[in-house]
Amino acid sequence: MQALSEAQFRAATTGGMPAPELVDRRADGTELWSVAVPMPDSLLAYTLTAVLVAGAGAGAYAGAVTVVDPGWETPETHEHLAAALELIGREPSDIAHIVVTHAHADHLGAADALRRLSGAELLMHEREQTAVDQVRGAAGVDVGVAAGPVIAAWGAPDEATDRLAAQLARTQAHLTLDAPADLLLHDGDRLPIAGADWRVLHTPGHTAGHICLVDGERRVILTGDHLLPTLFPGIGLGLDLRLGDAGEDDPIADYLHALESLAPYDGFDVLPGHGYRFRGLAARRRATAEHVLKRAREVAAALAADPDASIWQVARQLGWSAGWERLSSGPMLASALLQTGLHVRFVRGGGLERD
Repeated sequence: MQALSEAQFRAATTGGMPAPELVDRRADGTELWSVAVPMPDSLLAYTLTAVLVAGAGAGAYAGAVTVVDPGWETPETHEHLAAALELIGREPSDIAHIVVTHAHADHLGAADALRRLSGAELLMHEREQTAVDQVRGAAGVDVGVAAGPVIAAWGAPDEATDRLAAQLARTQAHLTLDAPADLLLHDGDRLPIAGADWRVLHTPGHTAGHICLVDGERRVILTGDHLLPTLFPGIGLGLDLRLGDAGEDDPIADYLHALESLAPYDGFDVLPGHGYRFRGLAARRRATAEHVLKRAREVAAALAADPDASIWQVARQLGWSAGWERLSSGPMLASALLQTGLHVRFVRGGGLERD
């Protein structure tokens, strides 16, 4: 991979917050910016928000701002975004559209406050809206109780049960979307946004309704959390977490197929949701697919040795980068078990032979 931003690469690899960067400027004054907004209490320091400002060619919409993935709902997020817009010559009230690649708090969180402030329209994939609706519909319900059957099916020891329930509940706790999205998106849709010809590419896996945005004019693809330069995204981490209902979908297979769907854009520059802008999409998606398949092969080996092994028993045999002892006592245990379970489903369903 080739980093396209020295400042973002340095921040992603050694720490800090990169300053807003101009990615592209058209003859009519339309500008595309990459803006880092902070993430609280996270291993990742920031979300990369894309900001598009329509130029004179947009007519009555000249100066209108589109924000993609505005970040977590915190005062610091709004301060960073307002400062970036001031640098660009705009302000939050100029925001006309907010596009969310997926319904996680570090991408969707600030959307509602910005929508109230500016009157902007919120755009999100239909499947993500379904997940948000399921979480909102469960308001007031003890998510730990809802998660109980899943945790029991994992075969976790009693001393880990309360911690796992708390981790699953925390995944849903920071959702601040008070009203449905104004426009529900589907694969192939062209966004009604002045200043850009952006098309929706549905890329399920990280969440069921995750999308990338393809900018054919600039030869840029905005990948959200589907593909990242510094780490491999988790899979099956939708807000609903498929609690209590495994369903017929296969997030691992979906993710692998969605990586293949990026192939027509291998020559495009990549604007990811975290890390740094880069070139080398083909190599990165192949490395990411191999990482997923390597984990599936580890799971297959564990199941071959013990076909009746629980999810917990399989997970403790896998080659986690942090090591199982550290992982099993840390905040990412529920995510690890959830994804181990999805890999087990993938393997038992013949995914390794098929994909």
